[in-house]
Amino acid sequence: MKLNGKIKLPAPLFRDPIYDSPTDPVIVETDDCFYMFYTQRRSSEFGIGVSTIHGTDIGIATSTDGARWLYRGVCEGLRFEHGTNTFWAPEIIFARGEYHMYCSYVRGVPVDWNWERHIVHYVSHDLWEWRFVSILPLSSNRVIDACVYEIEPGLYKMWYKNESGGSHTDAAISRDLYNWECVGSEITDCSHE
Repeated sequence: MKLNGKIKLPAPLFRDPIYDSPTDPVIVETDDCFYMFYTQRRSSEFGIGVSTIHGTDIGIATSTDGARWLYRGVCEGLRFEHGTNTFWAPEIIFARGEYHMYCSYVRGVPVDWNWERHIVHYVSHDLWEWRFVSILPLSSNRVIDACVYEIEPGLYKMWYKNESGGSHTDAAISRDLYNWECVGSEITDCSHE
């Protein structure tokens, strides 16, 4: 629908048909469609403590116009440990001939917040089949919510929340997207989400 010559998108733009609450979305544009990757938050289920925040997959929806979205399931190939684990907040960039996903990872389905959190790296050639690369050695064992950007040709910077460091934003840099060097905190005036 157009309003004053501009496209008016529906609100909400997308609702996950399984659990209803997609969070932390990232959209990737390809030649033939848009892909939305998101935390498949299980808000419609009953849980103990914060268990419905955990045990989540990375959901996928596609669209040819950016307005109507079709749920397509969850990312395949993310599991690298046994059991049900937690995947949050995907960040996806295309660089060096492949897609790189950095997402938050928590082992198991915790009912409280007192567990390690890591950022894990995956690669894909088609956005459907993902291959685990590594758990990134960052500034602590309680890091989440990666954001990656090429700050100059061939140099990438990752910002992330370091919960063990006052919930401040820390950063790391990389020349190859596989090996990261921590460069310290960037936003420290207060704790943040």
